[in-house]
Amino acid sequence: MSTLGNKVNKQHILDIARMEPVWPQEEGNDEKEIHYYHITDALNRKWQTIGYNVSDAIEVFEKEKNNVWTRIIEPAPFNPKLTTNDLIQMFHISSEDEHIRNAMQIILNSVERRNEFIARSIYINEQDIFNLLCNMKSEYLRHHRLTDEEFTELYAANPVEALSVYFLESVDIHLYWEWAGAGGTCEKAIQYKQGAPEITLIQAIERAEDEVDCHISGY
Repeated sequence: MSTLGNKVNKQHILDIARMEPVWPQEEGNDEKEIHYYHITDALNRKWQTIGYNVSDAIEVFEKEKNNVWTRIIEPAPFNPKLTTNDLIQMFHISSEDEHIRNAMQIILNSVERRNEFIARSIYINEQDIFNLLCNMKSEYLRHHRLTDEEFTELYAANPVEALSVYFLESVDIHLYWEWAGAGGTCEKAIQYKQGAPEITLIQAIERAEDEVDCHISGY
């Protein structure tokens, strides 16, 4: 993945405003006082952080993790028109990060999931984005995958799309041919998923091939 330095939070800042001092003093040099700062980021979330001045507050916002002084105080509002392309722009996913772009397209395949991704994101950096996508994929495969009836209906209409949605993976016609050539069917995919919700399509193909080999050898 591309690298943008050692920042923990690489989110673009839309607005920053100085607020009241952290420790109010009756007298003193205002320039030496630490103030709260409110930051609005590109996801339209409002943060609170601290600093001696704007530059210092931005540095704290970008580099500090698990800091009691830097936290989200207003989450992003639900966006009913949020698209995958919007997410790619908001999270600054470069054209080099094709794997992340594809994962977003496949895993976050509804406006509800895309908004959930924003709601569950905290710090914006490559590793945190990747980890959250993996966690959400695992949860969807275990608890929110297509029903057997939905998958069967979609498989009959478009098996490539059905396998992609069912496994939450990028599937092309060549991978489908490999699946079908190994004896893979709609029923087998459902059977495999019932026993192992997070099985990948490659693993399912290997399992189907093993079953064919066992049948041929008589074991």
